[in-house]
Amino acid sequence: MTDKVVATGEKEPTADAAPGTRRPGGRTARTRAAVRDAVLSGLADHGYPGLTVEYVADHSGVHKTTLYRRWGGLEGLVADALDLAGEDTWTPPDTGSLEGDLRELAREVVDSFSDEAKAAAPTAFVAAAFQSERAAEALHAFYAERFRRCEAVVAR
Repeated sequence: MTDKVVATGEKEPTADAAPGTRRPGGRTARTRAAVRDAVLSGLADHGYPGLTVEYVADHSGVHKTTLYRRWGGLEGLVADALDLAGEDTWTPPDTGSLEGDLRELAREVVDSFSDEAKAAAPTAFVAAAFQSERAAEALHAFYAERFRRCEAVVAR
């Protein structure tokens, strides 16, 4: 059997995998989402310095050894949470004018950092990027994807 490594660091069995080696029903996706939610919650509540693998395990329902095996530790957990955040369906505004689009984009950025309920996670990710090279790389990739999506604003 040949395995390929996927973004989470886990091995994904290929088509010639033995029976029972694949998890039906999207269990891996549900686990990844639960872990991401726990990471976001922990970052919002405690910031990067206060986030622990134990916290993520307790709040996601995923055993600590699984977290270490699949994500390698805290840096991998934070990086994967950012990777998942970049897989959303966000699109830049289309107000009909470049000025309107840019103003709306600026408003979204201000709202995301000024609304206390929304600001905790983005602020924590930025703080984590100052303390972890892997988090910095993931944050850079997240914003590179956002900038790529915004190319449509300039093209219009």
